[in-house]
Amino acid sequence: MEYVGKTSLHSFLKNKSNRQLTEQEARTIFTQICSGISYCHSKHIVHRDIKLENILLDDYNNIKIIDFGFSICIDPEKKLNVFCGTPSYMAPEIVAKLYYKGAAADVWALGILLYAMLCGRFPFRGLILQLIFYNQKFKKVLMRKIYIQKSRKESLIFLFM
Repeated sequence: MEYVGKTSLHSFLKNKSNRQLTEQEARTIFTQICSGISYCHSKHIVHRDIKLENILLDDYNNIKIIDFGFSICIDPEKKLNVFCGTPSYMAPEIVAKLYYKGAAADVWALGILLYAMLCGRFPFRGLILQLIFYNQKFKKVLMRKIYIQKSRKESLIFLFM
């Protein structure tokens, strides 16, 4: 077993100004996370609980993805209907209790993760989550314009160029 350290991405962000990473830090960390999740997906493994707390960092900001408790090995074309994960990171189809593709749900969670790293907060919180979880008629994909600070908007476009 390998020792990684005790710093989660969540703790790392809490110690940053405005709980935000610089664009360079976000690029370095997020690229590693995407690489790890891409590898899992290439082996037909979906994580289903990607979140700040499940990413560990060492002293050089190298990441390890942890907590594969919800993960499963599945045919990429097969759809799931299991309600699992962390609410702030769940894709709309999971919340709506519709069938969903596991890899696509992981990619949604990656987007939430990137947003949190760059903006210092989650795109969907409070009332929005309450409406989603307690509105039994919710069957459509959540449509909400996400406001990103103007200075970071262009950076998101060029983040991986």
